[in-house]
Amino acid sequence: MSSGQLTVYGFMYDTNGSYTEMRERSAQTQSIIMKVLGRSDVPSLMSRRDKAYWVDEGIEFAEHALAVVRTRAETRAKLGTSAPTMKADALHSLIWDAASKRWESGHYSDAVQRAATSLSGHVKNLTGRHELGDNELMTQAFSPSAPQAGKPRLRWPGNDDDLTVKAMRVGILNTAQGVFSAIRNPATHSTDELPKQEALEQLATLSVLARWIDGCELIHIASA
Repeated sequence: MSSGQLTVYGFMYDTNGSYTEMRERSAQTQSIIMKVLGRSDVPSLMSRRDKAYWVDEGIEFAEHALAVVRTRAETRAKLGTSAPTMKADALHSLIWDAASKRWESGHYSDAVQRAATSLSGHVKNLTGRHELGDNELMTQAFSPSAPQAGKPRLRWPGNDDDLTVKAMRVGILNTAQGVFSAIRNPATHSTDELPKQEALEQLATLSVLARWIDGCELIHIASA
């Protein structure tokens, strides 16, 4: 209530039956206000004066927090999302260098196709298997079977009995096969233009595979 220029929010004595609950609510509300405002200097909403507990400390902070909560959606719409973003030129250089020119001209499917072709060529150069198509190339390059003469393998390093190493090897093989079946082939043969976001996600997938390949060792045996 208001009396002249004095605003009184309310008070109670610690003998009041609701005192304990009020103190708990005050502490909870203080924590919420600090979270909403991102501040650690919010005072308790209850302060002791004249043998009574007054509910007035921190009220301005509470009012500010309520305003923030009420306008949060509008503020987010004006400022834009706070979700993390990904820079295309931070992708693996092999991928972005191949895709960048077509990407910048708005040809997103072609950018993906060129990036995948570049990655395929990289694997062919590493293994010397230029005679293979993409799917067979990936199947043989990352095969878990032992290398043969003229058929080297790209293998994630580590102990063959290590479960994480095994998982990485299987994962790279499956990813490589999936990338060239579900990303490169449609980008090469379809006439539909990929939406920009989908194309970026596909380039990111190619980039992940390229980084894994960087970490692989070339395993081969000498020709007889």
